[in-house]
Amino acid sequence: MKPFDPNTFAHDLPIAHRQFVQSVNSVLNSNVDMGVATSNAPSSAGVNAGVYTQFNQGNGSGKLIRIAANGDTTQNADYNWGATGTGIAINHGLKNQNGNGYRQPIGFHVVDSDGPIQAYRTAPPDENQLTIAPSDNSKSVTIYVF
Repeated sequence: MKPFDPNTFAHDLPIAHRQFVQSVNSVLNSNVDMGVATSNAPSSAGVNAGVYTQFNQGNGSGKLIRIAANGDTTQNADYNWGATGTGIAINHGLKNQNGNGYRQPIGFHVVDSDGPIQAYRTAPPDENQLTIAPSDNSKSVTIYVF
């Protein structure tokens, strides 16, 4: 459903209410991004050619993080899996609501992978780190931490 354009009835609203409605309308019309890619993996042949590996946070509150396969240094990812089933600590960097501290993540989703894989938490997260392990350390993933 596309939101109703508040400008068609703006003259009927008090200024503060009109500004709020216009702000909500702007957000609902595709002005929220979950993260923006800032660099790509090398374009050479291979399963990860052209896959984004570095991200800006965008205007969402979560973060995209690339975790490369064990031993894969071609992706310029910030993290690599260790042994299958062994957790790695990821500095998630989630800001709290007022932006001057960090918050504990609620969870994460695998949003991209180069093959079948499950990633799971191996320790409770805290304000700084999320510890997750792969079911197959030969696969690379991008996770969205929220």
